[in-house]
Amino acid sequence: MTVQQPVGVSNHPVVTIKLASTSDELMQCYMLRAAVFMGEQACPYGEEFDGNDYTASHVIMYVDGEPAGSMRLRWFQSFCKFERCVVLRPFRGLGIHHEINAWCKDFARRKGYTKIYLHLQRRHMPMMEKEGFRRVDDRVFNFSDHEYYAVYCELEPVADAVRLETEPMVMNRPEDRLDHLGVLEKSAARGASNPHAPRVERRVN
Repeated sequence: MTVQQPVGVSNHPVVTIKLASTSDELMQCYMLRAAVFMGEQACPYGEEFDGNDYTASHVIMYVDGEPAGSMRLRWFQSFCKFERCVVLRPFRGLGIHHEINAWCKDFARRKGYTKIYLHLQRRHMPMMEKEGFRRVDDRVFNFSDHEYYAVYCELEPVADAVRLETEPMVMNRPEDRLDHLGVLEKSAARGASNPHAPRVERRVN
């Protein structure tokens, strides 16, 4: 059987996944979601952009340098919630949704989370069961014209998860690059060379 590659995708596509950390990368996430959820699934604008975007982390996936998929992550006390996962139509069939899921699981694990929770359209349940997800309970609920299950999976804890005892300067690094020196560590070479000036007492006339 011959598998036809999507237009614009090479036979060996390079997949890059990162935390969206610039306004341009955030706009790309929003564009991808609008194309899929609003354009393909006819989700109203006010339901897709629901007021949670500025309290969430956004992950962007590129294929050969082109924005191809995204995921929104929200953080609760005991679990990370996966939301708004999309892959743009030309890039489907490559299996790259598994790559963004895996990246986000590792990202949550490094932050110390051991559970992933999401609201899954019923039609996707067989696919996600292969990744270890199972239903929270028997409830079926609906929003934005689709039926959903609440599902979750367990994550194996990692030894290098961020915790109170983590090296303080590690906590200042970009969240998806905790293993790389950050800009503030480079500034440490200057020492504490800019102490606060003595406080000037306010004079009352």
